Amino acid sequence: MMPAWPVLALGLLLGWLVLVPLALLTVAAFKPTGLLHDPGFTLNNVAEIYGSGDFWHLVRATLVFGVGSSVFALLTGAALAWLVERTDLPLRNATRTLVILQMAMPPFLLAVGWIMMLSPRTGVVNHALVAMFGLEAPPFDIYTLSGMIFVEGLSLVPSAFLILAPAMRNMDPSLEEAAAMSGASNTQIAAKVTARLLAPALIGTGLYLFMVCLVVFDIPGTIGMPSRIFVISSHIYALANDNPRGLPEYGQIGAIAFFFVVMLVCTAFAYQHFMRSGSRFVTVTGKNFRPRRIPLGRWRPAVFIAVLAYFALTIVMPLAIIVWTSFMPWLQPPSLDALSTATWKNHADVFANPTIATAAAHSLIIALGASSAVALISVLCSYTIVRTRLPGRRLIDLLTFMPLAIPGILLATALIYVYLTFKFVPVYGTIGIIAIAYLTTYLSFGTRSANGVMVQVHAEIEEAARTSGASQAQTLRRVMLPIIWPSIGAIWFWVFAHCLRELTQALMLQGVDNATLPTVLYGYWSTGQPTKAAALGVWMMAIMLCVVIIWRLIERRSASRMGGE
Repeated sequence: MMPAWPVLALGLLLGWLVLVPLALLTVAAFKPTGLLHDPGFTLNNVAEIYGSGDFWHLVRATLVFGVGSSVFALLTGAALAWLVERTDLPLRNATRTLVILQMAMPPFLLAVGWIMMLSPRTGVVNHALVAMFGLEAPPFDIYTLSGMIFVEGLSLVPSAFLILAPAMRNMDPSLEEAAAMSGASNTQIAAKVTARLLAPALIGTGLYLFMVCLVVFDIPGTIGMPSRIFVISSHIYALANDNPRGLPEYGQIGAIAFFFVVMLVCTAFAYQHFMRSGSRFVTVTGKNFRPRRIPLGRWRPAVFIAVLAYFALTIVMPLAIIVWTSFMPWLQPPSLDALSTATWKNHADVFANPTIATAAAHSLIIALGASSAVALISVLCSYTIVRTRLPGRRLIDLLTFMPLAIPGILLATALIYVYLTFKFVPVYGTIGIIAIAYLTTYLSFGTRSANGVMVQVHAEIEEAARTSGASQAQTLRRVMLPIIWPSIGAIWFWVFAHCLRELTQALMLQGVDNATLPTVLYGYWSTGQPTKAAALGVWMMAIMLCVVIIWRLIERRSASRMGGE
């Protein structure tokens, strides 16, 4: 019998990481200035926020942004997943790899690339279209809510694809074959069979994407803030960093947190419900399973060209303009005349700047620490939840799920409260507080991924170990870990890659001595140094590309190994 102390220890750790920040954030809403040491309580912050028409306009803009971006990403990701998994599209494996490699471009850099192309004043595409067609004004303006939705939707397509592709791949083809034998056309099969089988996965994925859109700052901060288009996340950043009074409006941020967290918690539980209910609709057969591929027929060349055009739009064009800008002495559109001014100076400055070297070291240390902690804690939590019957394991499951509903920008604010209040933990203003923020944020992903792997390992393996005299701890260390190690490695690399590219929390928690590569890049861009930002971005993408490729190799090995168990 496994002792109960591991559950107690995990509960205390998760309570510190999740519950304490939320509790202090809540208390801050009722403090006059939002600082926890202030005497007295007040309802002024709540009244000022919820009694303001500007706040409800902000909520409306946030909902439009969230719905628009998530629907765009869902439709595009679902179409790509269907083409790769269920049709005879040419080069399906290459298409799958290219979709996932999109994750090598951080959302902030994707936004920068599209600004360089569609800015009304300096956008390359706008300049080209005005010159070609003699237009009086640039036809596109990226600095709009529609522009934010477009770029955010593009950045979320890989996530939608990764969630939906397995659901489409694992559908039992016998149901579609039965419909075909009954005389149904491909269109009827898609509408009446395939769509209904995929409904829970589609709805669950849409809810997940919607949650992500509600909490992101990278693209709203880069595209929206310069044109004074705010959503809740960018408004919170402005309250914390750009307040005219000089001090962060922590009380108002705490008041906004009420609405934000309640809305996200409801969405998160709806997401969990739909993903659970998906098991009633999607079936996985044994090793002889073969998906039914739908022939595209005469549409095959046109669809393939459309897929190539999509990758040109989402990868080639943004990457090309960033690389071009990185070699320019100033921001200018591509031309033969401009090519004569190309220089390596921006790239040389990246390697010569000690601030960038320090920021790179910080990013590496934070990513290593946070990803290792997530992998370790995820394994322990998942083993407790899935493989034991200890009391309290459901509470552990709930606590690991809760960070999914906490916006990164609010979590960062909450951590400021925590470590300004409990100064006996000296991490405020250091890279440690950023690592704690990443650990909390990505714990939900790590635990849920580990849960899926643990469920796949048959209980007979553990029973054989215990019959041979092994304790539960020995079984975990000597039996389970060797089996699930490739999957845990994939989790580690996923978290590591996202820690390297994450901007929101690093920006909120940035102090004098804890800058990271994304915050330095954001600083270059926000202070009007686009060529230096582009040069740093090129090297960041090179690093991210290597990490994503290694992650994919680990993931394939994991899938192969689990399939052979």
